[in-house]
Amino acid sequence: MPELISAELIEDGLWRLVDPMGFMAHLVVGSRRAVLVDAMLGLGDVRAVAERLAGGLPVSVVLTHRHPDHVGGAYRFDEVMMSAEEDGHWEEAERHAAEHRADGLGGNALLASAPWAFDEGARPRVSHVFEGDVLDLGGLALCCVSLPGHTTGSMGYLCPELGVLLSGDAVTPIMCLCFEESLPVSAWKETLAKMEDLPFERFYTGHHRHAFTKADLPGFVAAADFAEKDRGFAWHHAAVADWDGTCHLCPCDTSDVDSPDFRAVITRGLPEPLARRRHRG
Repeated sequence: MPELISAELIEDGLWRLVDPMGFMAHLVVGSRRAVLVDAMLGLGDVRAVAERLAGGLPVSVVLTHRHPDHVGGAYRFDEVMMSAEEDGHWEEAERHAAEHRADGLGGNALLASAPWAFDEGARPRVSHVFEGDVLDLGGLALCCVSLPGHTTGSMGYLCPELGVLLSGDAVTPIMCLCFEESLPVSAWKETLAKMEDLPFERFYTGHHRHAFTKADLPGFVAAADFAEKDRGFAWHHAAVADWDGTCHLCPCDTSDVDSPDFRAVITRGLPEPLARRRHRG
C-alpha cells in the first residue's frame, strides 16, 4: 500500500504532515527530541512517519484539542499530552471519527482498506499540559499557550526560535464555535487579543497550508464583530450528525470557502425562526 501520509518540510525543524482526507499535523524536530502537534484522523501510520522524519530521535505527542481530526492518530502512541479540559472525551472522538471516515470513503477502495488507528490501536495514556509549560526539544522549545474558544481547553504550541505558533483550530477562516465545548464569540475575541501580544511571526492551523500572520488577526476580529450582530442561517456538518449551528458569512473579498481569505463564524445553536409577517386584510 502506498504511503497515505504526506510530509513537507516547511521551515527548518518544522514538518507538515497531511492525511488522505486533508487533515494536518506538525512535527517540530529539535536536537534531542521531536514533538508531534496533533495526529490527524488516524488513517495511515502517523507514528511511523513521524519517527522516520525525526531521524531516530524520540517523538512525543501533544494535542491542541479533543476533536477526532486532531486526535485519531494518537491511538498509535502509548502516551500523549493535552490540556486537562480536553482529556476524557475519547468515546466521543471515536464515534465522530467513524462518521468522518465513512463520509470520506466515497467508494475509495484505498481508504476503505487503509490502516485505521482507532481499530488497530488503543486509547493512549494522557498527561496534562498547562499554560506556561515549556517542552525543551534541544535548540527549540514549545511553549504551551491556552487559546480557548473553539473548545474550552484548546491549547496552542509556540516555538519562539522559529517565530511560529501551531494553533490547531483556535483561529481558522471558517471559525467553528458551535460545539457544546465551544465558548461564545466574546471569549474568542479575547483569544484573538491575546494572540496579538504573543511573540510569533506566523501561525499554522490544522486545516490550511497557508501561513497566517498577525496582519490577518484584524480580519478575524472583524468577522467576530460581524457574527455578534448577524442573524445567520442554519448550518449542519456534512459528516457528523451531532454538529450543527448558526453560520455567519462575513463580508470578504472571496466566496471560495477553501481560501485563507474567506471568513465565516459558526456559533452554537440554530437561529431563531423569523417572525411571520402579519398580513392585513
